[in-house]
Amino acid sequence: MEGDRSVGGSPLQRLIQLVKRNIVGDVPDDIALCEFDCRKGQCMQGEWAACDRRIHKASGELFPDGGGTGKP
Repeated sequence: MEGDRSVGGSPLQRLIQLVKRNIVGDVPDDIALCEFDCRKGQCMQGEWAACDRRIHKASGELFPDGGGTGKP
């Protein structure tokens, strides 16, 4: 029994991991730019669909050489 408790770390560490898994999630790549680097709070569906900055992944702004791919 004692060995089972130590496998996942302390009870506090296990609680922190549980909270992270249930609250913090990954943001899909197609909306990450909008979520983290856009000045607008919310777009209309037509604006989002036609957003040149989102479509080109802010090419030349955030990734000067890689075109949003993260590669030089």
